[in-house]
Amino acid sequence: MPRRSKIEMQGLVERIVDMFHLDKMSQRDIAEKLKDEGYDVSKSGVGRVLLDHAGQMKAYQAAAMEASAIVKELKSESGLDMAEATSQIIQMKLLEAVKNIGPDELDDMDLDKLFSAVRKNAQSQVQIARVKLEYERGYNKGLFRATEVVESEARKAGLTEENIDIIKRRILALKVDASEEE
Repeated sequence: MPRRSKIEMQGLVERIVDMFHLDKMSQRDIAEKLKDEGYDVSKSGVGRVLLDHAGQMKAYQAAAMEASAIVKELKSESGLDMAEATSQIIQMKLLEAVKNIGPDELDDMDLDKLFSAVRKNAQSQVQIARVKLEYERGYNKGLFRATEVVESEARKAGLTEENIDIIKRRILALKVDASEEE
């Protein structure tokens, strides 16, 4: 993690952002007011805080738009598909963050937290895959059982083997439409 600024160490970040956005104060006015109150700040320090905050807000907006696009794209899919897509995005972002860590930042970083986040996300991906596999197994087992019942009833009704095979193939080709699930 990068070194914390004097402004962060003094706990002034939120106050500076509020003074700028809510009170409509300039960077110079904010710095002067805080200096008058005995804080060690500069106009450029205030500017860096505001730029950093604006960057964070832009990143949050981009993330919100990305999440909204995912939900819109997957709205007819199951919640499991949405969870899987989200988990993959998180994994991608974690790996991207790890790639961007500079050698000088490694000493200050809590690697246990980072590795824990990667591990937890990987575990969630494994859980999602397991649930999907169990669902598919159950669904396929149900289809096979349905074909057995249909075959038995079709024979009793006198259908030809050719017609029975056509019905069985159609049953086994069925896929679940997530939008029809309840």
